[in-house]
Amino acid sequence: MKSLKFLLVGTFIVLLSNSASAQAWGIRAGVNISDVNVKGFNTDAKTGLYVGAYKEIGLVKSMLFIQPEVQYSQEGFDTNIDHVKVDYLTVPILAKLYVVKLLSFETGPQFGFKVADNASDYLNYDANSFVPSWAFGTSLNLPLGLSINARYITGLNDTFDGVSGKNQVFQVGAAFQF
Repeated sequence: MKSLKFLLVGTFIVLLSNSASAQAWGIRAGVNISDVNVKGFNTDAKTGLYVGAYKEIGLVKSMLFIQPEVQYSQEGFDTNIDHVKVDYLTVPILAKLYVVKLLSFETGPQFGFKVADNASDYLNYDANSFVPSWAFGTSLNLPLGLSINARYITGLNDTFDGVSGKNQVFQVGAAFQF
């Protein structure tokens, strides 16, 4: 129920932001390189993808924005035997600062809602249905609304019930702003 409240609040912010000035919608997609630092397991990074949409809402003209997003994210990890995957619907709500028009930095909370996983097939643990994280990123903003971005996301809570270990995701991709 608490997870649903976070999702509804994020959606509400996006929908009500039509009155804000200097807004832009966009789409983003790219590659996830994810791992879980689980004690007692030797894990390797797993490659997946992410795809989503975002909206920039201006706070300080041409400099500071709030950027709520909704995206599908394939995460997980590999071991020498198994390929554990956990797919999420993530809702980042980031503060985005443009240092110059070409370069921006972003940071903020991200709320992950589990969509699917195969963890119980390989582990004796279930993936948590809600995983809060913190995201840090940067973008190289090119002409015509195109940008290249990188982001590091670290879990704030354990990914699995009964196991101490948090998600760590590195994202590299592109975005197009309308």
